[in-house]
Amino acid sequence: MNILIASVFSIDSYSRGIMPDVLQSQIDKYPDATIYYLSCSNTFDVCYFNINKEPDICYRCKEGVSNTLKLIDGNFQGIKLSDLITDEDRRIAEEFFHNNSKIDFDLIYDNFEIGAATLSTYISRTRDRDLINIEQEFVKELAYNALTIYLGVKRFLADENIDIVYNFNGRQDYVRAILRATIANAKDCINVERARLGGFIETYKNILPHNILNKWELVQECWDNSNLSNQEKIKIGSEFFERQRSGESIIFPSYTREMKKGSLPNNIFNGNKNIVLFNSSDDEFAALGTEYDNPYFKDQMEALQALTDHVGRSLPLYNLIIRMHPNLKGVKHEFVTRILGLNRSYPNIFVIAPESPTDSYELIGVADKVISFGSTTGLEANYQGKPVILLGKGLYYYSNVAYIPNDWSEIQELLKSDLVAKSKQDTIKFGFYFLTGGKKTKYYFEDNSGKGIFFKNVRVHYYTYAQRFKSKLIQIAYNFFKLRIKL
Repeated sequence: MNILIASVFSIDSYSRGIMPDVLQSQIDKYPDATIYYLSCSNTFDVCYFNINKEPDICYRCKEGVSNTLKLIDGNFQGIKLSDLITDEDRRIAEEFFHNNSKIDFDLIYDNFEIGAATLSTYISRTRDRDLINIEQEFVKELAYNALTIYLGVKRFLADENIDIVYNFNGRQDYVRAILRATIANAKDCINVERARLGGFIETYKNILPHNILNKWELVQECWDNSNLSNQEKIKIGSEFFERQRSGESIIFPSYTREMKKGSLPNNIFNGNKNIVLFNSSDDEFAALGTEYDNPYFKDQMEALQALTDHVGRSLPLYNLIIRMHPNLKGVKHEFVTRILGLNRSYPNIFVIAPESPTDSYELIGVADKVISFGSTTGLEANYQGKPVILLGKGLYYYSNVAYIPNDWSEIQELLKSDLVAKSKQDTIKFGFYFLTGGKKTKYYFEDNSGKGIFFKNVRVHYYTYAQRFKSKLIQIAYNFFKLRIKL
């Protein structure tokens, strides 16, 4: 059996601990297999985690991989991307981008959606959802490098007769290249993703972890296949939401600690009913493909403007309270400014800024109905017994958590109608999955902060004093003299 385990991103990524666990687990299971462990190891000087090309980051990434692999017991072959990519791959990539100079969502090579994969990185790192500054040089480099990876890995899989590939996440440019190269060879690519704190992972065969329908199927399988009683499952599923409300981070970062408990804006108490809208950072989903396309609006900004105008003009006895997502704090792009400006549109429109200490759980409490674009706040609201209107795609799109309108006329009807909350049953299933789903790893562990990552009880990445000194030397040489030295 021939196995490739790809860990392209090996710094500031959960991959740095999870993929070595996959490697050791595969060695344990198939001691006679031919196993390759693929890393970047400074093949490129730009990636998702180093768009500014800081050489000390590349050095620490390369050395960290080397240190961790010394902890592996058994036979495997460590290889770098540079071992796979040939001059011919680079020539093909250069020719392709000479003929296709624009990086957009429609840019495709064979079965590899280079444009969407590259823009996924760009948007996540810059928060520039509208692609205003897309002409930056690093964007073209990411796309070029991704295509060379696709070509090199595709050939390697065929030449070495690889049976199966393990990859991390698969969303961004370099890792998407590995996913598509594997599928192009008619082989299975297992995308591995972190499930939650404590050392739990999920696996996705030939699809991205963000696949909405697949996620819902996993949630249902976890519930249906559990040996626990229905009462015990309900208790565990409910516990997730109680712990999340208390400020504990379980899967997603909790913003509760940044809120002032019980805090609400005084001006919303005007006798009106409250429609509370929790926007999400739709820039994070802008490059995930058509599955995440909003079925009603071009984007959330268009939705917010339409809802503001409708409630402001046609529903004077309702407040529309827009709670901006806390992770938009510090984002300077125009769409953030435009949302904040909606506050001045009508007297019954209120916008709560990302940095506001307003308690989102209290907002849910005073809501007559909640609007979500797919964030987990919709689950939280349903759990609190509030009717939820879903105006986008998200984890619970295929479940019975929210009202899902067919068109704008149905949205208007839902806004003015007295609604009753949907059953909590599916929401509790999600909570149960968040606390019990996924597979426990044997060698990988993550502490309760989500920052301490360990492999075989050794912190990843650990560095020797000599490595730390060299990293500092490389950093100083670059910052003060613009010298890119390699040690």
